Amino acid sequence: MRAKSGKKRKLKRLLIVIWILFLAGLGGAGFYYYRNRHEINEDLGVGDSKSYETNANPSINALVITYLHALGSCDETILKSCVTDPSQFDDMTLIRNKSKVITGYSNISCYTMPGLTDDATVVYVISNISIAGVNSTPLDIYVPPFYVVEKNGTYMIDNTTHSQEITDYINSCTKDADIQALYQEVLDDQKKCAEQDPAFAEFYEKLYN
Repeated sequence: MRAKSGKKRKLKRLLIVIWILFLAGLGGAGFYYYRNRHEINEDLGVGDSKSYETNANPSINALVITYLHALGSCDETILKSCVTDPSQFDDMTLIRNKSKVITGYSNISCYTMPGLTDDATVVYVISNISIAGVNSTPLDIYVPPFYVVEKNGTYMIDNTTHSQEITDYINSCTKDADIQALYQEVLDDQKKCAEQDPAFAEFYEKLYN
């Protein structure tokens, strides 16, 4: 009788342990889903959909990353290779001056919306930026958004003066609630960095004032 009673107690403890592990795993899975719900829902094609796609086109991502890194390093040759009008980089004075302040871009993500034509894409770019004399690496959204065009399988940034029709279209995309939420996310991060980093707070004040 004692042996049977001991086995029952061991079985009961084992069941309790299994149940605890199951609940812990369920809780962990729930937490992971909550943290990554937007990406998971987008992958599954259900609910919580956004008007934009996130890092949906590897070729566009590669183009933007190449372009931003070239901005940080003032690489005239690479910058010219990324755009439809290379002549705009014949004078690199503004780029050099900017690179003395914004020294690098990291964790680059592209949020894309369809362009006005089938070969075009509106690209909103968020990244962390490195600022000279500042320890923080706040989020930044590149302004204006990129207008990327595809010709013969090659993607390039259209840096020409856009027609009024394209300009109005890009402005309408920017007013979209989901895109505005991205701008707000960046602004919130910058405010947080300003509260924690006096050097960035000074930069932030000059930037917006």
